[in-house]
Amino acid sequence: MNLAIQFKKIKGALILLSFLFSSHLFWSQQNVSISDTPTSPDPSSVLDISSTSKGLLIPRMTSTQRLAIVNPSNALMVFDTDSSCILFYKSSVSQWYSMCDYTQGPVGPQGDPGTFVDNAVVNGSGDLIITLSDGTVINAGHVIGADGVNGTNGVDGQDGVDGVNGTNGVDGQDGADGNGIAT
Repeated sequence: MNLAIQFKKIKGALILLSFLFSSHLFWSQQNVSISDTPTSPDPSSVLDISSTSKGLLIPRMTSTQRLAIVNPSNALMVFDTDSSCILFYKSSVSQWYSMCDYTQGPVGPQGDPGTFVDNAVVNGSGDLIITLSDGTVINAGHVIGADGVNGTNGVDGQDGVDGVNGTNGVDGQDGADGNGIAT
C-alpha cells in the first residue's frame, strides 16, 4: 500500500474521531430546568426554576459592596442588605434601581449622615449652648425673655364663720369711795 493511501485513511479516521468527540456540542441542551420534580424546561427560557417549597437566593451584599462592582452588566440583580431590597442595574443610565419602590427612581450612593445636635442646654447666664455631633460648640446667645406682666388679683373670698366667744375675765377690784362733794 502506498503512502498516499495510508495518509488518506489516517486523515479520514482523524476527521471521524474529531466529529465524534465534538458532536456533543451539536446536541447539547439549550436550556436548563431546576425543579423539585423532573420536568422539561420551558423552551423560551435559558433557566427554568420551579419549586413549591424553596425559593431563589440571589447574591446578598452591603451598599458599599454593591457600589464596588466594576462595570455591572445591564439587569444585574443583588439583594442590598443595607436597604433590605433587591436592586437591579440599568446600564443605559448607569444607575441602580430598587425593586422595593421602582417609582422612586434610581438609588444613589449612601449619603453623609450629616451633623446633628448632640446636646442643648441653657446655662446660668441664660445663653443657649448647643453641642453638635462633630464636637462643635455654639453659643446661641441669651434665650431667656424678660419677666412678664403680673396678673390681676383674684376675687376676695367669703368671710369665715365667727369664732366661739372667750370666757369672761375675773372681776376687778372696787375703786375708793369719793368725798361726796358735788361740784
